[in-house]
Amino acid sequence: MAEYSTRVQIADITIRFDSPLESDISDLDSFFKYHHADSSKETDCTVVLKRQGSFYMPKDAVMLWQSKCQDTTEQKGRVGRQRISVLSKFDTFGQASCYVSRERGEYYYGLMQDKSWLCCNPSEHRIQYVLHQRSPRNCSPEEKKVANPINAMPLLIHVISTLFGRFLIHGAAVSIDNKAYLFLGKSGSGKSTLSTDLAKRKASFMGDDIVLIYTKDSVPMVGSLLFQAKLHLDNAKDKSDIDVPEAMHTDCCLSAPLAAVYLVRQNGLSASNVEPLPSIDLLQHLMDASNGMMMQYDKQQWLATMYDISERTPFFIFNFGDRSSLDISLLKTTC
Repeated sequence: MAEYSTRVQIADITIRFDSPLESDISDLDSFFKYHHADSSKETDCTVVLKRQGSFYMPKDAVMLWQSKCQDTTEQKGRVGRQRISVLSKFDTFGQASCYVSRERGEYYYGLMQDKSWLCCNPSEHRIQYVLHQRSPRNCSPEEKKVANPINAMPLLIHVISTLFGRFLIHGAAVSIDNKAYLFLGKSGSGKSTLSTDLAKRKASFMGDDIVLIYTKDSVPMVGSLLFQAKLHLDNAKDKSDIDVPEAMHTDCCLSAPLAAVYLVRQNGLSASNVEPLPSIDLLQHLMDASNGMMMQYDKQQWLATMYDISERTPFFIFNFGDRSSLDISLLKTTC
């Protein structure tokens, strides 16, 4: 049994991390700063961290998919190659692959950047997170550094969330009066700026670049991922990592029913406004903003969730204009 542990909550999923190293738990507590769960909460999924020099899959394991963060479109004619709309947003994410052993009923997810592996048993809701660390006798001083458990967190979050019918979305979100408003759009469209501007106006922050969508008792929901946001400060050319709730003294929200979805577009200097769009358009945008179908544990559930949310949720264009005149009432009047 692991000596140290911590619990986090993401999109109504309680995850327990176990590790023999206190430093691992400290790193995880810092990474999931706003997602801490009470120790009395029942655990939905357990992640056990361990370190070893090498990892071997069963001989019957076959590849399901392989990805690179540089991929932005489906590459026809290459079986298993997947478009990644979400995981590539994390700086620590590199090339990843997924294998399955039908005999054991286990899935194996490899992150090639640091040779770490996730061994997932879906029926037991248990994941073994194997971090690559060779014996000090066989490696250079640089390789003696302890593997960082945070490196595979993006992939781990995807693996756990898709097991429970939660799906990562490249988008931003805020909550107002316990209703979530989701913003979609290409990188640079203004999602981060819009969500943080609304947070300054007393909306509860839910994430500026990546969130989760799912249904709970047939109600469309948004789950937050409250990591540091990358924002331009004081007209700086490069973005900086910002803890939005702390820097802007705003509340944050872990999950809320989805009230509306907006496709963000820049509108120059004129006042912001919204225009309705057909729900069939929302389906395509949600699928484009998600990871590819092959990457999902239950592909039918992923597709059904996308259809369900698009049919139940109002969809609008948000023409993002003059920031000084932005008012959260603009969102309330559309729902």
